[in-house]
Amino acid sequence: MKTDFWKIVPLGMVLFLAGEMVAAAQSTTGPKAVRVPVSGTFAGGGQFSGIVTINRFEQQENEIVAVGFVSGILSRGSRALGTALAGEVTWPVTVKSSATQKTSSVGPAQTSCPVLSIALGPVDVNLLGFQVSLGAATLDIGGESGTPLGDLVCSISSLLGNVAAVVNLLNSLLSLLTGLLGGILPAA
Repeated sequence: MKTDFWKIVPLGMVLFLAGEMVAAAQSTTGPKAVRVPVSGTFAGGGQFSGIVTINRFEQQENEIVAVGFVSGILSRGSRALGTALAGEVTWPVTVKSSATQKTSSVGPAQTSCPVLSIALGPVDVNLLGFQVSLGAATLDIGGESGTPLGDLVCSISSLLGNVAAVVNLLNSLLSLLTGLLGGILPAA
């Protein structure tokens, strides 16, 4: 019995250390997030091209806002001025749904949820000392009822008049997209 104990202890230590290494690797890479391409302008003919990273949705009074980061490159003409990052930026959000028609010639017909359009409004952000006016950005999401994504899209679409409920469901949708799908990256 004593011999078996000393065989198990090293195995337990190896498993513990392997778990610690995985946890450390995950914490250094950080969670993925929903990322949406954005562009903007600033005084003197400057251009900004970058990414909005949405971390969460909040309710401010009776409005929905997205909170996150903006990062990208500032340029004037063909000359890059620098890479910039601004955190805890707040964007006004408009959420709309539009009906879609989905037909399938193969298999049973599935119920399509309306396409959910999450529009981030324009906002001014200070990047490297430049006051950049970012344009609006939109994220369109659709899904089939009976799936985790589709059920959330359908629920949000049916509650559009209830700001608090929509904010909670948008955060659930954000968690689903970042957790299960590994985040959304902009098209290259």
